[in-house]
Amino acid sequence: MAKVDSYQEWRNSGLATSWSRFSDSDIDGRDVLDFGCGNGPLTLFLAATRKPRSIVGVDLYADAIARAEAALAAMVPPPAAPVAFRTASADRMPVDDDSADTILAFDCLEHVMEPEAVLAEWARVLRPGGKVLIEWFPFAGPHGPHMDSLIPLPWAHHIFGQRALFETCQHLYDDAAFQPRHWDLDADGNKLPNKWRQWRSFAAQGYVNELTTSAFRQMVARNNLEFVRFERFGLLSNRPGLERFTRIAANLPGLGEYFTSHVIIELRKAAGSS
Repeated sequence: MAKVDSYQEWRNSGLATSWSRFSDSDIDGRDVLDFGCGNGPLTLFLAATRKPRSIVGVDLYADAIARAEAALAAMVPPPAAPVAFRTASADRMPVDDDSADTILAFDCLEHVMEPEAVLAEWARVLRPGGKVLIEWFPFAGPHGPHMDSLIPLPWAHHIFGQRALFETCQHLYDDAAFQPRHWDLDADGNKLPNKWRQWRSFAAQGYVNELTTSAFRQMVARNNLEFVRFERFGLLSNRPGLERFTRIAANLPGLGEYFTSHVIIELRKAAGSS
């Protein structure tokens, strides 16, 4: 459990910051769905600190759902609102049509390998006028591949190419000087076997997609959803004095995709649609 607990601690530390960019009015008194909930940190954070009418977390992995249920059972005091966790399939969420007022998708869209199918599911589950709140780290950005623990160099996937990147990760992982992150440790804190040997492309890895923000915009238009908000944040946007300049770079025509560290998105299902 050491690996899971340390990861949870690390993940929980960013939840308050992430949520601060959104409004409690989209949670309080509403039926909420946490898409890609993992071990449940966002679900439980909002259940404990906000006032949803109900909140359901869904994830593909049964072991993650089991950990989320254990964390829910251990909460003292228990949440005031009903909380449930459910295991989803790759193409269907175990949730009724028109049953959610708000869907949350934090730090997960980049890991969805069939994003258009997911957008269609969001549209199915949302009530008319309901919203999807998204925090997304697109692939084209400086750290899009999620390889920072091994290769912290910005834009490495554009500079060196995918095969060279995966081969480098393989060799660095075996280096005695490499300090693994939480997800590379077993329950006893020992480094896991070198997973990088098996891949030479992101498509083969199946962990991050290569979705661009422009392609995402087109998918949204095809799936009965509309943009309420689309806000880009650039590299080092959390550094005082740099936010203005990084935001300008992230919004440059054509090049902004590459300077975008992450985006904050709010989608809405049109009122009267079904």
